[in-house]
Amino acid sequence: MSKKKNNRSLRYNGAANSGKRKRGGSERRKILIEGTFRGTGKGYAFITPDGGGEDLFVPAFALGGALNGDRVSAEVTIDVRTGKSEAHVLDVLQQTTVYVVGTYTLSKSGKPVIVPDDGKVCKLFLIQSIAADCGKSAEGYKVVGLPLERDGDILFGELIEVLGDPNVKSLDILSVARAYGLEEEFPPEVQAAARNTAFEVSAKDIEGREDFRNDVTVTVDAPDAKDLDDAISVTRKNEGFVLSVHIADVSYYVKENGSIDKEAFRRGTSVYFPGSVFPMLPRELSNGICSLNPAKDRLTLSCIMNVDMRGRITASRIVRGVIKTVKRMDYDTVADIVEGKAEARAENADVCEMLDAAKALSDILRLNRTRRGSIDFDIPESKITLDDNGVCVNVEKYTHRVSHTMIEEFMLAANETVAETFDSLKAPFVYRVHEKPPADKEQAFIEYLETLGIKFKGGTSSEYAGLLEKVKGTPNERAVAVTGLRSMAKAKYMDKDLGHFGLALKHYCHFTSPIRRYPDLQIHRIITEYILRNGRGMKKYYKAAAECAAQSSVREQIALNAERRVNDMKKAEYMSFRIGESFEGNVSSVTEWGVFVELPNCIEGLLRKENLGNNALFDEKRRVIVCDGKYWRIGDPVKVVCNSVENGKIDFRLV
Repeated sequence: MSKKKNNRSLRYNGAANSGKRKRGGSERRKILIEGTFRGTGKGYAFITPDGGGEDLFVPAFALGGALNGDRVSAEVTIDVRTGKSEAHVLDVLQQTTVYVVGTYTLSKSGKPVIVPDDGKVCKLFLIQSIAADCGKSAEGYKVVGLPLERDGDILFGELIEVLGDPNVKSLDILSVARAYGLEEEFPPEVQAAARNTAFEVSAKDIEGREDFRNDVTVTVDAPDAKDLDDAISVTRKNEGFVLSVHIADVSYYVKENGSIDKEAFRRGTSVYFPGSVFPMLPRELSNGICSLNPAKDRLTLSCIMNVDMRGRITASRIVRGVIKTVKRMDYDTVADIVEGKAEARAENADVCEMLDAAKALSDILRLNRTRRGSIDFDIPESKITLDDNGVCVNVEKYTHRVSHTMIEEFMLAANETVAETFDSLKAPFVYRVHEKPPADKEQAFIEYLETLGIKFKGGTSSEYAGLLEKVKGTPNERAVAVTGLRSMAKAKYMDKDLGHFGLALKHYCHFTSPIRRYPDLQIHRIITEYILRNGRGMKKYYKAAAECAAQSSVREQIALNAERRVNDMKKAEYMSFRIGESFEGNVSSVTEWGVFVELPNCIEGLLRKENLGNNALFDEKRRVIVCDGKYWRIGDPVKVVCNSVENGKIDFRLV
């Protein structure tokens, strides 16, 4: 890929008098907000304010160089008399869409242009210049453009890379990755540093570490996982348990401010697509010396917890350790063992006793979490399978077994314990924060529940958990879960310990995945420094923690957007082979454009309002569409036909 700066600085040709128009002398109030820019590809856009609230309209002359998904600051003008508002973008604070990826073609006048894959970014990208090393393009090829100037919904810029024929294997995934600025390869200096990293643990590496190599320790992951960053061991002791959560000591190999560290900070997280991964760390580390591979000495940061029979952690310690796992386990095998499958137990007799203890402990921890009011929306996930050519051949609902719950409970316990420990030490740290639902979103949720005849006052995590339990098994279960989830604040990283609303925890962090998440790596570095220096000299990490939290939150959102887009694209590809087939599903959301229908395998498509009937009306408060006495509500069963698939979007029609 042509080496261009990743940070955009778009020039913008806008109206000189924008923001100064008067409307009949009515009183107008101005406020400054920050939020997420939502392009439409129709000239105008919207901004979703941070912290919730109604989307704000942005006219075509006030886009300010922002692209779809960017985080922006804006001036909002409110007409006090009518309540109408209009936002003008002032500045792009954080970029989400870095490049424009689309199809190379020629305009009617013969000029080269890019038709963007994501129509919400812009209508058209006009190529002003072509980078010398980008390669030759042809009509219909996928290409990458660097935006340099904006005029309304038209972008101008440079053609910097030719991806090639769109029919080439996995080019669709690469196109999405480019749009979000994701890179599969590492810079030469990072690769060189990775190759120079040790490939085996030496006696010197182990000095000063607690030795857990004689414990019955296992990793539990998906069968195709290569970056194994957590291992567990559980023993029964004194009417309770000792839970050991061992996490790969990545910070030992990734030195602060080194080339690998700087690149990991820039990436922020690994990004997982069906059949491929864009890793945060070079594979020499993520799949090699840092991965807790079976029967290999590996360095760890370990959280050792004493847990009583009520699920309370009565004592804990965080230490630098060394482990050697007994074997690598997968979720299905562990589930078969603890569920008593004879064949699985016979083949894994050396770990059965430990895993039985682990199952008993996880049941206690799970019950304890339920009692304190942890919220579980139970939204299903999909598993996407590709063939050797990268084509989606199957989409099915992902099955969560008891083994998933076991590992989840142990990771939650370790994350909470580490966060609580460092909050009490008043040391600089990076926390995983989930705040209470924004007041306006919570009120809208309460009012929606009233339309279902459900009384709810909101407030605490326990209230939300109780509500979900109350509607479980009723026709309203899906509607309450979906709308309740949408009323929640987004989780983020912060250098302040503000707790986790969804988990009903006062303290929480991400400690357990330093191979694929930078905040985990950063707090490992802080923990190690604290242990080695006995808490001295920690002030330098305050700035680092704040910068890490901000960067990691941005990169996480970019990764989520990219993963969601690829998943939707692959689901659409799967349905493109099933046009004309009928399916049974349920309404998953209701909008002014129509109802989205989700199939049992988690594929979602739109049933357009105009196809429901000429008299179809959208009732925003009740979130229903009414047509000739029939109501379309979230959770309602519906039978549809796959009508068309275009630009990664699935259209349904009624049977």
